[in-house]
Amino acid sequence: METEKVVTEDIMASSAEEVSVAAQENPMPAEPPVEPPVPPAEPPVPLEVPDEKQRKSFLRACASWTDIFVIAAMLSVLLMLFGDLLSLILNRWVIPANQIGMNLLGDADSVEFLLQYFNFYGIWIVFMLVILLFKSNWPMWKAFLYNRHGNNLKAIPAGILLGFGMNGFCILMSVIMGDIKLSFSGFDPKLFFIFLFCVLIQSGAEEIIDRCYLYQKLRRRYRWPAIAVLVNALVFMALHMGNPGVTNLGLLQVFLIGVLFSLIVYYWDSLWTVIWAHTAWNFSQSIVFGLPNSGIVSKYSVFKLEAASARDGIFYNTSFGVEGSMGANVMIAATIVIVLVYGLVTKRGEKMDHWAEAERRDAGKNHYWEAVVLTLIVAGLTAASMFGAKWMNDHADEINQYFESQGIKPTESGEPVQVLPSESGEPAQTQ
Repeated sequence: METEKVVTEDIMASSAEEVSVAAQENPMPAEPPVEPPVPPAEPPVPLEVPDEKQRKSFLRACASWTDIFVIAAMLSVLLMLFGDLLSLILNRWVIPANQIGMNLLGDADSVEFLLQYFNFYGIWIVFMLVILLFKSNWPMWKAFLYNRHGNNLKAIPAGILLGFGMNGFCILMSVIMGDIKLSFSGFDPKLFFIFLFCVLIQSGAEEIIDRCYLYQKLRRRYRWPAIAVLVNALVFMALHMGNPGVTNLGLLQVFLIGVLFSLIVYYWDSLWTVIWAHTAWNFSQSIVFGLPNSGIVSKYSVFKLEAASARDGIFYNTSFGVEGSMGANVMIAATIVIVLVYGLVTKRGEKMDHWAEAERRDAGKNHYWEAVVLTLIVAGLTAASMFGAKWMNDHADEINQYFESQGIKPTESGEPVQVLPSESGEPAQTQ
């Protein structure tokens, strides 16, 4: 028995050693640590969809009180005024524009005319600052910068063809009908492209204010695109009321051009097309053919107009150029009709609504209090206008004395005339 017990103990010890060795050679995998349960992720908050009442309203949920058409129009004008002021400040203290112009052109009259276009660069700066500094305006970048469907390289030749084609047609008809005579003056490549660049600055500045800033603000507030199209065209017309030689037909044409360019932005979302169309219109009329552009005649042009032989006609106005003619108005109106018919036949709607996402985000917002703001603003402007008119009437003598001290006095028609010294020392009047 003793022997069996010893043998059994040896066998058990040997088995234990074998198990120990096997455990060391093939250790059991450690159990993974138990992780705490992860709470389920919250589902994303869906954007609210405008209800039926909001969809029928002509106001959009994403609108701001600054988008009220009166205020938006005033802000657009202020942007242009601040841009002009910025150009004056930079030209005075930073950019020696006159000296650069004299180095390039060598002629004071040409430089003075060129700067009338170039000085619009301040509007570009102010426009981009307003878009950059106010987050609510950031969607306007999409309408301003490059995109594949509208603001692309194809937009440049398309705009040039549209602007030059319309203006060139009017000029051609004026020549055929004998209303104007043109003679070749000379082609200077340097002057040609310098003026093209500066006309692009001027024309583009007007477009980014009217067809981008103002148009997009109106689209953000009003559901009906017609409001954005018509109001920005009216503001565009108002900005040209002070141009030399302006006529009712000329203002009508500026309005129609504003409508046409707005429709291009609506159907094709191509601000670049209208910038280049506007540039091509102004450049071909003023710099290429030497005709009045909004009543202003260029000091340099490839062709020169024989002013003595010019006469009013269907496609030409001696004071305002082709822009003041009935024929040009009919042509632009016909182009608008063609675009509208094209949109109806092809069932083409708005190419890109840059405020659709903002409207879904702000669904449910009301604008009742904004009516109070608008009423107060209109009342304030009316009161200020009445007060200003009364003040000017009560202080007419002091105002006249001030203008005379500045070398300016009114004519019989009421328009101010600047009094400049002549070579003999006597005052000479110049408009």
